[in-house]
Amino acid sequence: MNRDALLGAAFIVVAMLFWGGNTTIGRFAMTTELPPIGVNFWRWTIALAILAPLTARTLWRQRGLLRRHWLYCLGLGLVGVSFFNSLYYIGLQSTTAVQGSLIAALLPLMILVLGAAYAGTGITGRQVGGLVLSIGGAVVVVVRGDFAVLQTLRLNPGDFWCLAAVLCWAVQTFLLRYKPPEMDIMALVTASIGLGWLALTPAYAVETALGGAMRFDRDTLLMVGYLGLFASVIAFSLYNAGVVRVGSAGAGYFGNLFPVFSALLAVVFLGETIAWYHATGGLLVLGGIYLATVPAGTLRRRPAG
Repeated sequence: MNRDALLGAAFIVVAMLFWGGNTTIGRFAMTTELPPIGVNFWRWTIALAILAPLTARTLWRQRGLLRRHWLYCLGLGLVGVSFFNSLYYIGLQSTTAVQGSLIAALLPLMILVLGAAYAGTGITGRQVGGLVLSIGGAVVVVVRGDFAVLQTLRLNPGDFWCLAAVLCWAVQTFLLRYKPPEMDIMALVTASIGLGWLALTPAYAVETALGGAMRFDRDTLLMVGYLGLFASVIAFSLYNAGVVRVGSAGAGYFGNLFPVFSALLAVVFLGETIAWYHATGGLLVLGGIYLATVPAGTLRRRPAG
């Protein structure tokens, strides 16, 4: 990796760390009965309220560019803001967290398939090997080293929602390869969040009218505040900037750091015990990332001169 790609990788790793905190915050605040679209709406409301003033000058300066590429911005907003989290939250209401996490581990596979099908990118042996290691490491962590858990899995309606959500995540990552080079990444992030938020608003109104009113108490505010600032403003911005530098295919492998970070944060903040499967799964995911993204022979190269 060159320096720019290394910086992008670091951005994505930090984003995964903040997204890993979603699980910890959610369990701590006990918000399993909150309306899924309501949670997503208020998450991005907070994010937009923070980002809009900070990027107003850039948005105004690039208004012509954003206007020309409004469909591109809308596409990113729909799959990354409106659809992904809403579908995933809906899915988790009728499936288990284990199955939702296992489905999320398919992200790198989906991105590779999208690249091969729509961008004509080939799939190398190193990418396949990295895919196997990355998904295998995520599985080890999610099932806590007990592979007998896999025999108890049953198909649930929520699995299809989660699968659709992860496909949206893959599409969003894939679309970032087409970012206009002259467009500022934070202008793109803010514009896509704004358009996605607008598309999400009618769905939130319908959910509320049907009896799914958002509850606002201490735990809810804690969770939505974390989601809005850390998991949306910071993580979403870092992830998009990282994908632009690393490439969509390489970025997909980092997605399987999510269950690793979720488990480690539970150890730190919830007092859970660290176990062998944390280390084993984490090493497998890191090995998969290295194999898939670092060219063969990199460590053997020496600077010229």
